[in-house]
Parts: sequence; C-alpha cells; structure tokens
Amino acid sequence: MELVLFEDVDGMEVYVNPERVIWVREYPTGTTVISCGHDDKFAVRLAPAQAVAALGKAIR
Repeated sequence: MELVLFEDVDGMEVYVNPERVIWVREYPTGTTVISCGHDDKFAVRLAPAQAVAALGKAIR
C-alpha cells in the first residue's frame, strides 16, 4: 500500500492512501479538503491541483 504524507491545517501529519481518495475540494477559507469516504476527510493548506499532484493522479 502506498501512502502520501500531508500536513493538515493544524500542523499534524496525515498519511493518505491515494487509492481511497474520492474527491478533493477547495473551500472559500483557502483550505482544501481531501475525502477518503464517509467521515475520513482531511483539511490541508494546498491548492486542489497541488494535492491531486501529490497523490500522483492526473487531472482530467
């Protein structure tokens, strides 16, 4: 299993499995949320395109 390290908005390390990511969304507050399903959501301080690139996924 591959994991990608992110730093969340609270400065904590979050390891995300790219195969489980459902969506990446930017909010007006400038934070980007990565969702891995139901309650597994992580807020990071990256642009959505940066988060997707870090996950190793192509943007379509």
